[in-house]
Amino acid sequence: MNLTRNHYLSGLAITVLFAVFAIFNLGISREQTQTEALPLRVKAMTMSSDMMSSSLIYAGEIHSKFETPLSFQVGGKIQDRLVEVGDRVIKGQVLLTLNKKDLEQSIRNADAKVKNARSALDLARKNLDRYKKLLSAGAVSRLSYDQCQHEYKSALSALEQANANYEECQNQLNYAELKADRDGIIIQTYADPGQVVNTGTTVLTLAVSSNLQAQFNVPEQAVSTLKIGSPVKISSNYSSDEIDGSIFEISPIADDRTHTFKVKASFEDNGALKLGMTVRVLLDADAGSISNYIPRSAVTAINGESGVYTIENNKAIFKKVSLGSLKEDKVEIKSGLNQGDVIITAGTNRLHDGQIVEIM
Repeated sequence: MNLTRNHYLSGLAITVLFAVFAIFNLGISREQTQTEALPLRVKAMTMSSDMMSSSLIYAGEIHSKFETPLSFQVGGKIQDRLVEVGDRVIKGQVLLTLNKKDLEQSIRNADAKVKNARSALDLARKNLDRYKKLLSAGAVSRLSYDQCQHEYKSALSALEQANANYEECQNQLNYAELKADRDGIIIQTYADPGQVVNTGTTVLTLAVSSNLQAQFNVPEQAVSTLKIGSPVKISSNYSSDEIDGSIFEISPIADDRTHTFKVKASFEDNGALKLGMTVRVLLDADAGSISNYIPRSAVTAINGESGVYTIENNKAIFKKVSLGSLKEDKVEIKSGLNQGDVIITAGTNRLHDGQIVEIM
């Protein structure tokens, strides 16, 4: 009887123990279910139409198609600068002058050499005439006559050389005045009175006021989408009026400092845009690309693929995207998102695909 009672008590204890374990596990399961059911609070943003615009705007500047750097053909010290930036000039107008003192001295020296050479030639001519008569009379040898004739030719060459040197000095004196080679506007000055410049050093830039163009720089990742003939719209910062134009030149080489490419666009000149004016250049990006920027914190990676979490039916859904350039704390999304997509911008490191979320 005692044995039977002991078996009964042992069975009762085991039953109670199983019941306790079952209740404990049930509590944990309910706690886990409740925890998993709680949505994760996240920050989010909606992709709007202005962000998804396929138009790009660049800052540009109005230039002339014909901008000529001007320099002296001789070196020297600048005496006077007769123009300033913005001055309109006409062809042949004197723009800068050099100190002419040394050049005038060179001309005086060259003139003296011409006179000496001319005097030597006169003497050589007289000697040649005299020797010709003496040769006819048999008073001198043929060799003596030939030597006299050689001296005459040498004197003639010396005079020609002296004359050439004089003309060169005269030209250098004329080069001391820098003149406009065409009508235009002075858009840059690089030298002031008193400054010593070398031959060929740019001292002014002259631009033709007609045949204007817009010049702007585009980044490396955008230049491949541009083509010669692509349409653009140009407007100034002081007017909303847009002028139609088209790209006619794309630099094949990037600037070594900014790593951007210079692009030039022509347009119909209506008088509204002036040389040196800052403008906005609006152009369409490649139809297959979407250019917009989102916070860097929104971008994550799964299995080595970049993407963002969008919110669909209160769940976080991972979407792969194509990344572009960086700009401050933002990153460019070139493709993978659509207008109206709600993307999570913070807390992506705690998310998994399909997780329930709640926007803060």
